[in-house]
Amino acid sequence: MLNAAGEAYCRFAGGFSVERKAVFMYPSSFEYVAPTSLDEALSILRAAIEDLVGGRVAAEVSPALKVRVGTLSIPLDTVDVVDLTPANFGAHKLQILEVEQERYGPAAPYPPDVLRAGRRPLVQFPLETLEATMGNPGAMGIALRDRVSGRFVAYAIGSALENHDEEGVSSDPRVGENNTFYLQALATLPTMQNAVELENHLLDLVRERAIAAGFDYLSTLIEDRLLETGPEWLRSAAILERVDNYLRSGIRYAYLQATLRPVVEPATSPSS
Repeated sequence: MLNAAGEAYCRFAGGFSVERKAVFMYPSSFEYVAPTSLDEALSILRAAIEDLVGGRVAAEVSPALKVRVGTLSIPLDTVDVVDLTPANFGAHKLQILEVEQERYGPAAPYPPDVLRAGRRPLVQFPLETLEATMGNPGAMGIALRDRVSGRFVAYAIGSALENHDEEGVSSDPRVGENNTFYLQALATLPTMQNAVELENHLLDLVRERAIAAGFDYLSTLIEDRLLETGPEWLRSAAILERVDNYLRSGIRYAYLQATLRPVVEPATSPSS
C-alpha cells in the first residue's frame, strides 16, 4: 500500500504503552520488532488495517486446539481419603464409574475376543454391581481424591465374603464363617505414573478398615501382578487359585486370601 511518504508499503509492529496498547507504522526500512504473542500481533494488525481502509476485515479462524492426554504423578500428601458408605455412595458413584471405565473399559488394550456385555468388557464392573455391593452387610469402600483437581484417581469396594459369587468364592475355605472381607473392586486411573504407589496406599487403607470392622481375613480375585507389586501383607497371602486370561482379557488373575490378624497358636500344657 502507498503512504504519504511515498513508500510502497508499510510494516507494522506491535508495542505496549503503560495506559493502552499502541500500533506504530514504520517505513519498510525499519527493522521489524517481533510481537510477544502471535494472536495479539494479528489483532493489532487487523485493527490497523481497519483504520486504514475504513472497513471490517473478517477474523481469521484460529486452528482447533489439539489436546494430548498425558500422564502425571500425584504425591500421596496431595491426596484426600474419602470413605465410601451406603449413605454417600450416590454422591460419588459417577466419579467411581469414571475410574472403573478408564481402567477396565472399552479403551483398555484387550484382545479382540475379550468377553463383553454389549460394548462393556466383562472385566469392567457395571455401576449396578458396585451399587449392589455397597448395599450389602459389612460393605465399605475407599476412594483417593486428588486435592488439586478434585477428581477421584483410585477406589476400592467390597463387603463380607458371603455376599459375593465371583470366581473362587464358592471354594473359599472361609465361606460361612462370617469373618472375611471380600475386596471386590480395585481400580486406579491409567494416567497415573505412580499407580503402584496409589494402589498400595489404597490396599493398606482397606486392610486397616477391614481390621477395624472386625474381619480376620481378606479375600480377593485380583490381578496377578499385585503378587509382585502389592504391599508385603498381600504378597505373602495364600494363593487359592490362579485364572489365566480372565474373561479373555489377556490378564492373569489370582484368588488370594490374606490373614489380617496375627494367628494365635493354642496354648499347650507342659508335658508331665
